Amino acid sequence: MNLAYDSDSLEHDFLIRQATTVNVNAATQLLTVTLVAIQDTSERLRDALSKEICLVKQALEWGDEGTPPHHWDQLVAVRGVLCDLKHNLRTLFSYMDYAEKLATTAAEISYLSGNITASDAICERIDHACRTCNTQKQLTHELQQESLELQQQAIISAPHLEDKLKDVTNDKKLK
Repeated sequence: MNLAYDSDSLEHDFLIRQATTVNVNAATQLLTVTLVAIQDTSERLRDALSKEICLVKQALEWGDEGTPPHHWDQLVAVRGVLCDLKHNLRTLFSYMDYAEKLATTAAEISYLSGNITASDAICERIDHACRTCNTQKQLTHELQQESLELQQQAIISAPHLEDKLKDVTNDKKLK
């Protein structure tokens, strides 16, 4: 065993550990920012779903003839918002997949360089981000299911409702 002092080796090891700490911090920041965006967008999506559910329930309650035209306009507008939010959320979940891969790589290189504390910290952050994303997906999925079931009920109880919504959408596009 060679116990001789090698200043080059110590300097390089230190610099590598320091660089891995910077990478872990950057990966943590990316995970955090992406996670906050997912939580915010998920909340807004659930709010829009709740509004859609309310509007559909009101339309069912009032019936086709009793539902005012501006109500259909509101429903179409909410569905447009829902479409945009769903697209944004899919994009953010895609970002999170890549952020998780980046963070996992940062954890591995930190571990290999002997920077165990940084490796453990980012692993905990990855786990937290994954659990939080899964919770957001589940909460949104439950509300989406409720919305779909209500829409199915509306279509079954008023078969011409779907045609009415298409007409309103087409009228909006023409304006």
